[in-house]
Amino acid sequence: MVSHLKAKLTAWKRIHIVLFTDMARPEKLSISLFREEKLIKQVTNAYFTSVNNLYITDIILDEEYELGKNYRLLVGDLSFTNIDLSDAIYFNDFDNRYFYNGDDLGNNYHKDYTEFVMWAPLASSVHVKLLGPDEEMKYVEMKREDKGIYRLKVNGDLLNYKYRYVINNYGVVTEAKDLYAKEVSLNSEYSVIIDPEELLKIPNIALKTKIEKYVDATIYETHIRDLNEGNFNDTVNKGKYVGFAEEGRKSIGGHPAGLDYIKYLGVTHVQLQPVLDFESKNDQKVSDWYNWGYDTVSFFALEGSYALHPEVPASRILEFKQLVNTYHKNDLRIIMDVVYNHIFKYETSDFEKTVPHYYFRRRKNHYLSNASGCGNDFASERKMASKIIVDSVKYLFKYFDIDGLRFDLMGLLDINTIKACYKEAKKIKPDAIIYGEGWDMGEELPKEEKASKNNFAKLKDIGFFNDSYRDIVKGPSSPFALHEKGYICGNTNYAYGLDYSFHAGVLPLSYQPMFNNANQSVNYLECHDNNTLYDKLLVSNAYEDEQMHLDRVSLGNQILLLSFGIPFFHAGQEIGQSKDGLDNTYKTLGVNNLNYRLIDERFDMVNRFRLFNILRKKLAYTRLTTAQEMKGFFEISHWDNGIYVLSCKGKNVVCNEKEFVILINPTGEKISFELDDYYTVIDGADLKNKINIKNSFLPGSSLLLLYR
Repeated sequence: MVSHLKAKLTAWKRIHIVLFTDMARPEKLSISLFREEKLIKQVTNAYFTSVNNLYITDIILDEEYELGKNYRLLVGDLSFTNIDLSDAIYFNDFDNRYFYNGDDLGNNYHKDYTEFVMWAPLASSVHVKLLGPDEEMKYVEMKREDKGIYRLKVNGDLLNYKYRYVINNYGVVTEAKDLYAKEVSLNSEYSVIIDPEELLKIPNIALKTKIEKYVDATIYETHIRDLNEGNFNDTVNKGKYVGFAEEGRKSIGGHPAGLDYIKYLGVTHVQLQPVLDFESKNDQKVSDWYNWGYDTVSFFALEGSYALHPEVPASRILEFKQLVNTYHKNDLRIIMDVVYNHIFKYETSDFEKTVPHYYFRRRKNHYLSNASGCGNDFASERKMASKIIVDSVKYLFKYFDIDGLRFDLMGLLDINTIKACYKEAKKIKPDAIIYGEGWDMGEELPKEEKASKNNFAKLKDIGFFNDSYRDIVKGPSSPFALHEKGYICGNTNYAYGLDYSFHAGVLPLSYQPMFNNANQSVNYLECHDNNTLYDKLLVSNAYEDEQMHLDRVSLGNQILLLSFGIPFFHAGQEIGQSKDGLDNTYKTLGVNNLNYRLIDERFDMVNRFRLFNILRKKLAYTRLTTAQEMKGFFEISHWDNGIYVLSCKGKNVVCNEKEFVILINPTGEKISFELDDYYTVIDGADLKNKINIKNSFLPGSSLLLLYR
């Protein structure tokens, strides 16, 4: 006879039992339920419903099942069976019963003792596995408290000790790192006890300029390794946190490199691709692998491969703090790209090992949701899942003094969590910038609960990537639509769409408003995803020469910097950098590196980009945000010859702007124009070389800003 027995808790007072047997019919069976080896329920001659070789019954408990206790079930003369508790997380009141609002989760280090606090409501026991400096191992049992909390105080100085939790979830014993650990060991093998309070002893460096509105920012996206890991620059610690913050570095041609290059560009914020710990291959040997970092494994610990000595506890957090402070000293702000929406491998993740099924969203058929296409979606709508995201945000702002967050696939997260993140970030950093990818993805979370741009009215303080801006100005970014031209590719049919994009999707110009105000619109033409702007032009405008392609890149950058909203640039976009025609380069070595050889060759483009950054800061209208302020500020004209004209006539009561005109020629041809009076053309990065004109020619794919 072959028999298999499974038992699952399906309600607080109901256990569902399924018996598979190759017997024609089981004999009369008794059912006995034990809690901590004490018999608490017995059913004799239990009735089973049969379906083929399956025999099914439920037993109703006299009192509610008590999580945290060790239950075992005995059916007939079969072996004892553990009870599967994985469905308990779906009970309507589970979150209310087990939500813990304490601020002490993780390891809490003191010189004389360390206290471990972790949330594991389904577990019947948890031990701390401790490894000291001599690698001597010991196991210490934790004590269960209310709300599914396990707590342990260990006396002595445990600084730099490694540890894991050994968790017994309904008979399945696994080891997991601490979800709240602020440091991990080499290659993310163990959690490590450090003293994060040491970070607070390092004085924060105040910035010189103020950011009063999101639109005051110009954002530059890059990667720790991409900024200086390539050739043609003299950075010493290439691809490291400290290398990212080295000052005084130069390209082979003598131009600024690294931090100094970013500073020279005139941007205000640097958006770092993920630096929270991810599934890196080897923290010490990085020459044969590369990763963007969107397969996050920790919401608190930093990535080790960017540290000079990842094997030394606390090195990475101290180096990253130094990075932030150095950028602040140079009046540059740091935005972290955070990935809370999915976990790459749920089955091996510490989240799943700690509380099975809780942290991951499932479809109606109970299969795991993977709307991101990158792993299993994080169930942010659950209280403790939301809490760990918010707690992570609080930690990053408080301990590292960062200046903003970019939420990866924010539309997969729920509105309440994003609002809570914004609230906590603003408490710590009043000028923090919070924005994300607001695409509506997946069906598991109701549309009205998603932090997508469709719900912009519910998230009035949050910015969203404006893909309509991208698609109108340059054309679609999909690898399958590279041939489709946008406005700067010469498609003047998008001229009326440009009205809408230029005004950040706030005014009803050709389309219905997309946002309440310009602070919500992150305008971009290129980011780390998909092909670069230059590579798109190689396809959409294949018949044109390199110089025209580069002119079109500059035109797009200039329109971005003069538009209402928040301008966002990907590193290398300012010089028309290529990724060799590749679109998804998340693990491609070298191709994402900022190309300093091109910077030397195309430094005129760098200076043009810098000039328009300076102009943006001087033009007060770029800080207007509401529809009322923006409406009628510009008189828009679409000339028959293809020139697009934006005119600010006379003194504007909103921002006292001077009278000026923006002329745009998206065609490939030189076009003559005539103005009603003489205007001054600004030409040159120093803003000193000024030319007065009334009649002239506008070269193909170019922009002029003139004032009177």
